[in-house]
Amino acid sequence: MTINILNLPSLNIIDMTESEDDYRFLVETTSPSPSYCPKCGTVPNLYKHGKKKQLFFDLPMHAKRVGIYVKRQRYKCRECNVTFFEHLPDMDESRSITRRLIKK
Repeated sequence: MTINILNLPSLNIIDMTESEDDYRFLVETTSPSPSYCPKCGTVPNLYKHGKKKQLFFDLPMHAKRVGIYVKRQRYKCRECNVTFFEHLPDMDESRSITRRLIKK
């Protein structure tokens, strides 16, 4: 069993680098694929449409900045052609930070 030092259960750590001032984590989500299109509501008529790495910031750890690179799956709906990312329950996507960082 691997310890998730980020303590974010929806993320699986793939890699970590440490410098004098920073921790950088590469993660993937553990959440299941979406079951419907968020725009038109079509039930599974989606296909995977590549991945994109996005940076989010988190609470400092050991007096170092923490950056989390999320390899996010993109999906495309076959009905309405909208493209969207998988949901990240621990992140505030509009600010590119974790929800717990907002609370502090």
